Amino acid sequence: MTPDATTLIVVADGRRARLLEQTRIDGPLHDRPEWLADVKEHHDHAAPSHITHSGDARDRAEKAFLADLARRVEALMAKHGLDQVILVAPPRALGHLREALSAAVAKKVVGSDAHDRVDATLITLESVVHAARFASAA
Repeated sequence: MTPDATTLIVVADGRRARLLEQTRIDGPLHDRPEWLADVKEHHDHAAPSHITHSGDARDRAEKAFLADLARRVEALMAKHGLDQVILVAPPRALGHLREALSAAVAKKVVGSDAHDRVDATLITLESVVHAARFASAA
């Protein structure tokens, strides 16, 4: 493990995302909202969200959003020479995100956390990233 590896932390919930950068392992996290400038939420307005059969529409919108996010992650990895990726998302969104990642990016995933943490503080996310690294090393 290289201590000066730069890691991209992807925090998503299927509708929203945050991208953070960690320039060395267990170093501080830096929010990078500018890296999400053209990743937009996806909505399916065919059915109101309170109607039960709209689950399919929400699932399609979530998959489309996470596919766009995965493409953005791949572009950022190449542009900024990022070494590793850690994924943080609720279980279903995490699965969709993993499916959408290219093989090259998937090989750089060094840990994950299956929880909704889009609104978490930087201090909480630093603990989550540390735990994800520790869990994948065990």
